[in-house]
Amino acid sequence: MKNRYFLLVLLTLSFLAHGCATKDSSSAVEQRSVEKGAMNFVVMGDNRPADVYRPEQPYIYHKIVSTAVELNPEIILNTGDIVLGYDAVNSEKATQEFDEFEHATLPIRQRNIPLYIAMGNHSGYTDFARTEFTRRYKDQETENLYYSVDIKNCHFVILSSELVGATSQITGQQLEWLKKDLALAGDKHKFVVVHRPLYPKITHLQDSLNKYPQKRDQLAQLFEQHHVDMVFVGHIHTYNFSMVNGLAQIIAGGSGAPLAGTLPEGGFNHFFHIIVTDDDVDYRLLPMENEVAMATRLLQKGQIQAALSFAQLAMETVPDHPMPQLIAATAYQLLNKQKECTTAKNKLTQIVGSKKEAAFRLGAFALSVTQLSLADEYLTKAYTLDNTSFKIIYFNAQLNQQQERYALALKRYQQALALTTDKYTIADIDKRIAEIKEFTNI
Repeated sequence: MKNRYFLLVLLTLSFLAHGCATKDSSSAVEQRSVEKGAMNFVVMGDNRPADVYRPEQPYIYHKIVSTAVELNPEIILNTGDIVLGYDAVNSEKATQEFDEFEHATLPIRQRNIPLYIAMGNHSGYTDFARTEFTRRYKDQETENLYYSVDIKNCHFVILSSELVGATSQITGQQLEWLKKDLALAGDKHKFVVVHRPLYPKITHLQDSLNKYPQKRDQLAQLFEQHHVDMVFVGHIHTYNFSMVNGLAQIIAGGSGAPLAGTLPEGGFNHFFHIIVTDDDVDYRLLPMENEVAMATRLLQKGQIQAALSFAQLAMETVPDHPMPQLIAATAYQLLNKQKECTTAKNKLTQIVGSKKEAAFRLGAFALSVTQLSLADEYLTKAYTLDNTSFKIIYFNAQLNQQQERYALALKRYQQALALTTDKYTIADIDKRIAEIKEFTNI
C-alpha cells in the first residue's frame, strides 16, 4: 500500500498573516532529511508576469528557483503559465518572453536539473507564443506536448490541456496515448502534471477540465484505475488540496502570478518538495515570504520605514530585479533621503535600460500605492521624455482621473485609444471614459 504524507511549513503563514518578520522558510525546508536512495522532486507553477507593464519574471519566482535548487531535486515540474503570452504579437516578442523566463530559470539549468513544463493557456494565447513554447518544450522524440518520464520508482506524465481544438480537455490521440502509457507504468508511483484542474477552486470555475464534465470524469476514472498518486495542476494562483472519489489533486499555482483567494484559501506564494521512499510519498508544501509584496502592502498602509526594510531584504535576495529598487526609491523619497533615493533610481535605470522606463515604472508604482504626488512627478517626467508612448499616456490618464482633472484625463484617454488595438484595453478605456462623462457631464 502506498502511503501519503503532508508536511506544511508554517513559518511564512504567520508572517503573511501578521506582517511580522520571521526566519525565512528556506531554512525550514529540510525539517526531515531526504533518505539515501529516495527520489525527490519539486513542483512549481504559474510564475508568469502580472501584466505587460512589468514584463520581467516576478521577484518571487527568482526566489523560489534559488530555494528549490538547493534541495537538489532530481527533476523539477512546472504546471504552466510561465510567460504572459497574450502580448506575444510577433515572433520577436514571443522569443523575448521565453528568453526572460529562461534567464530567471538559469539556476535550474546551471545545476543540470531536468525541467518539464506543462503548457499553460498563456502560452497558447497567440500563435507566436504557442509556436515558441512548442519549439522549446515539446518532447524531442515524439514532438508532442504530452509525454512521460521515468526516474527510479516514479513515473511522471506531462499532459497538455491546451492542444489546438481541444482546450480544457484531454481527448483524442492524447487520451489514447495516456491509456497505454499508464498501463505500461506498472507499479511505479505515478504523478501527473497538467495545467487546468479537474476540480477548480476560487477562480476559473468554468474553463478548467470540468468544462466538459463527462470527459473530466472519464479522465479521473482512468487516473483512479491506474492508481495515480497525485495530479498536480495550476491555472489558479493558489494552493489547494482536494480528494474526489479517491483521486488526489494539488493546485500549485503560487510561483509568481497575481494570487487568488485569501490566505486561508491558499492565496500565498509557495512550491512543493516531494520525497518518495519505497511506498511512502512525502508532500512538503513550502510557503515563501514575498518581501516585495509585503513592502508594497506596507507602503499602501503608510508604514514607510517597514516597507523600506523589506525592500532592502528583497534587494539582497535578488539584486538585479527592478521591483525592490523602485520600492526603495519610493520609500527613500517619502523619507526625504535624497542621496539614497538617487542611488536606488540610478540602479533602477540601469536595470530597466533607460531613464524614460525608470520614470514610468516609478510613476506607475506610486500610482498603485496611491502616492499621487509622486506619481504625478514621475509620470509627467516620463511624458516629457516620450509623449507618444501608449503606456505613459494611459497611466497619465488614470492619474489625472484620480486627481479629478477630468478634462485632461479624457484627452489622455482619447490619445491612448488611438495608440492601441488590444480589445481588452480598449474596453477598459471606454469604460473609464463613460464613468467620467457620467460623473461630470463633460
